[in-house]
Amino acid sequence: MKKIILFLFTFSLVSCFNNEQEKKEVIAKNPYLNQNSVTVFIPISLWNGKVGDKIREKFAAPVVGLHDSEAVFTLQPIHTNYFPAKAKVSRNILIVSPSFKSQTSHVKNKYAPNQHIYSLQGKNEAILLEQLQLASKEIMNTFYNSELNFLLAKHKVNKKLHQKIKKKFLVDVQIPAEYHKGLEGDNFLWLRKDVGSGNNNLLIYTASFSAIYNKNVVVTNSLFIRNQVSKKYVLGKTKGSYMITEQAYYPSFHTTEIQNNLAYEMRGSWEFHKDFMTGPYINFAIRDNKRKRFIIIDGFAFNPIHNKKDLLFEMEAIIKSTKIL
Repeated sequence: MKKIILFLFTFSLVSCFNNEQEKKEVIAKNPYLNQNSVTVFIPISLWNGKVGDKIREKFAAPVVGLHDSEAVFTLQPIHTNYFPAKAKVSRNILIVSPSFKSQTSHVKNKYAPNQHIYSLQGKNEAILLEQLQLASKEIMNTFYNSELNFLLAKHKVNKKLHQKIKKKFLVDVQIPAEYHKGLEGDNFLWLRKDVGSGNNNLLIYTASFSAIYNKNVVVTNSLFIRNQVSKKYVLGKTKGSYMITEQAYYPSFHTTEIQNNLAYEMRGSWEFHKDFMTGPYINFAIRDNKRKRFIIIDGFAFNPIHNKKDLLFEMEAIIKSTKIL
């Protein structure tokens, strides 16, 4: 009997929708399709134990750079042997189940487009924890990058801004139609999007290799350049006020890649000198080897009422579409 129950739990996803109309009805107003949501199919005993704790630790960690705690992924656990039709069309699915065979598998687009299903199996809690530890980074990256690509694909491109950026900076960036041009300088462009009670902002400019690598202090140099640009262009309503990187906290900084080009990623909070506005920012300096410079795209959000995670995520998706021409 135990073998039969185990089989049903692990493979209950194989049933399909009865017809296309049912599938359309399921997709409409489906909470399992929310941005950065992961559906976790797991027995309640595992969810309430060390395995569940490890899943929450890895997938629901706070987003770096936000004052208020917001999780990277919203987890939607399902503890029954039956997988609801609404959940089956989730873009990100993690199945964790006891099994006599220990393995991790990955299936794409089984029940819906843009879908990733990871299944972790193990004969006991210790093995499942080991599977999670080994596979969590790959799974996180797959889910996260898939969500970035999906978000960007939903938006129409602002062709006018797209061409302007290409001509001005010799880079290709997929700017959604909702963004419009703000200030412009010789080596500077400010793009904005109104979002409810606030706005999303993208600053694009360049810096030489020597400016970033001066004395090999990349973080300090990146902060200095950001503050210099902000002081010149991002001015507040109060006389003499301008945006600066928050002084009380050191930013998160690490090396990454964008479209096969080395990039430095910096995250933290901004504030205004002589004013009270504040919010989070992400800053990517993308190395352009051909021209011995960095393309820097700085995204900062201002929205005092609403959560900031989704605002930053959208700007990250835009920045990571950058291709050096």
